[in-house]
Amino acid sequence: MIWKEREESRTKEELEVLLRRLPKRHAQYGQVEKDYYVEVAGQAGEERFDHYYARSRVTFPHLMLHNVRLSSFRVFQMDSVMITRWGVYVFEVKNVNGRMLFNSHPVQMLQMKEDGTVIGRKSPLEQMAENEWLLEEWLREREVLFPLRSVLVLSYSKQIAENVPATQPILFSHQLPRFLHTLPVEKAIFNLNEMKALADMMSTALVHFPPKPICENARYPIKVMRRGVWCAACDRIGMVRQYGNWCCPGCGVLDKNAHIRTIRDWFLLTGEPMTNRLGREILCVDDRRLVTRLLGGMDLNKNGSFKDSSYRL
Repeated sequence: MIWKEREESRTKEELEVLLRRLPKRHAQYGQVEKDYYVEVAGQAGEERFDHYYARSRVTFPHLMLHNVRLSSFRVFQMDSVMITRWGVYVFEVKNVNGRMLFNSHPVQMLQMKEDGTVIGRKSPLEQMAENEWLLEEWLREREVLFPLRSVLVLSYSKQIAENVPATQPILFSHQLPRFLHTLPVEKAIFNLNEMKALADMMSTALVHFPPKPICENARYPIKVMRRGVWCAACDRIGMVRQYGNWCCPGCGVLDKNAHIRTIRDWFLLTGEPMTNRLGREILCVDDRRLVTRLLGGMDLNKNGSFKDSSYRL
């Protein structure tokens, strides 16, 4: 049973905004592209895990929580947590290209890409050990004792993991149904109500970071961001208003609501209220009444009236 769903990635949305609004010649554009591909790969790995979990016919009582971020000595995040009557399983999902060599002295993972590039990264095994320790401390503070087991899940069978300790459970996503089906049912420590109480405890204690405006980062000054309405069909900026629709000069597509994405882009970039003047500037239109009508038709919080009106998400 899923107790907490996996939410959409805010980081992915912010990177998409930057890919739309940063000029391609900007010094940071290439790095944003790389970060976006890494984020997309990570999300795809989690979605693959969720797909195979949904196909698993788990016969024992359990509660599954996705994207669990808690605070002990510091904030820590776990991809998926499964509470059973005899213990807690923490799944760490990795979607890494190439070969992964796990070193123990020092603890590190070497990623060897197909082009021969070798990159040193923090080992998922070290991350899992830290999460176990922090979760144990989090539980101890609440006077809860629960055996913890960490499982490393690789998204695709083309991933090659070398030198993984024999004691570390590791599997591919497609092996998850059989792993759960054959999991030994051990002696119960808690009943279902106590499991739900722990799941509630985790859900209540989730750490949420208020999102910071993208342009607070000095690498992405607002003055360089491209104005104009974005076309989702051809990825072009510069749609024009025609007879109640936005029309793309590039591909000819019509979109009645294309302004919504553009307005949201600017909220994420600046975090500042939207005014009619600013709306006209970023939508590249001169019609005050049109912008008032467009902003009024969105799900925004309005402050003030007439010329002093401003809007927030």
